[in-house]
Amino acid sequence: LVLVALAGSIANSFVKKTFISNTNVAADYKDAGQGVVQVIIAQGDTGTTIATTLYNAGVVASPEAFIAAEAKNPDSAGIIPGYYFLQRQMKADFALTALLDPNNRELRTITIPEGRTLDFYYQKIVEVTGKDLATVQAAAKDTAALGLPAEAGGNLEGWLFASTYHFNPGVTPAAALTEMIQQTIKQLDAQGVAPADREKVLIVASLVEREAKLPADRPLIAGVIYNRVTKGMKLELDSTVKFVAPSPGAFTTNADRATDSPYNTYMYAGLPPGPIAGPGALSITAAVAPTQSDYLFFVTVNLDTGETAYAATFPEHQKNVQK
Repeated sequence: LVLVALAGSIANSFVKKTFISNTNVAADYKDAGQGVVQVIIAQGDTGTTIATTLYNAGVVASPEAFIAAEAKNPDSAGIIPGYYFLQRQMKADFALTALLDPNNRELRTITIPEGRTLDFYYQKIVEVTGKDLATVQAAAKDTAALGLPAEAGGNLEGWLFASTYHFNPGVTPAAALTEMIQQTIKQLDAQGVAPADREKVLIVASLVEREAKLPADRPLIAGVIYNRVTKGMKLELDSTVKFVAPSPGAFTTNADRATDSPYNTYMYAGLPPGPIAGPGALSITAAVAPTQSDYLFFVTVNLDTGETAYAATFPEHQKNVQK
């Protein structure tokens, strides 16, 4: 009797596991869904967390269906945190595919061209955050909180990398500024610039950015800058004067060059005390690896094409200036 009872119990358990559990399939929708709902995937969210988020938003019929879809898709680990537009009542497979498609992310995008000063950056951050200029400027003052390296001396100029940025909705001015600083640090680190040399490299790179018109001229101009500094010569760059005394046109007047400022390289020898603009990657590269030459002078001889002439002596330079 005991053996019969035990055999019956095992058989009953086998039937339940084999037949009953197999019919307990996770609820799932069949179609691509309808309507639109915004879903937020946070940094560090696990597959289970994402599944629950989608279920609570009405995207998938059950968390289990999404977890099953993830388990069979090797690309599922590539879900990027952010804000997504999805459909309601989506089949779990379709929901996962949608999360893996960057076109479904809601982003705030801004582009900062090379050679722009802080005022331009601040205005772009106003646009992307929806905050007013005063709020952005207040955030910019707390440079320690932004992660600005000590070698910058509290000056953001030149430390905000010129690039295209994609931010999630609700990004704060501080978060945007921090990202731009981090991108500059990454550029410097990638080119092997020691922390002690970062500020000098960015100063030279900013001068190159404002003076060079063509990519081929960047390392040549950087070389001229270093040559003149080494010889104790004044740089005599119009770009540094225009940083403190803006004026129309490519060149400066006698009145412009009479401006008393450490940024006036017609008046003071050596590099200016800080960068004069946000340099791009090519200008940073030029500042790190300048062209070795005996050139001490350069001048743009064609403002339309950007053609620049170089000279090792002042008489040669005067001929180029006349041209």
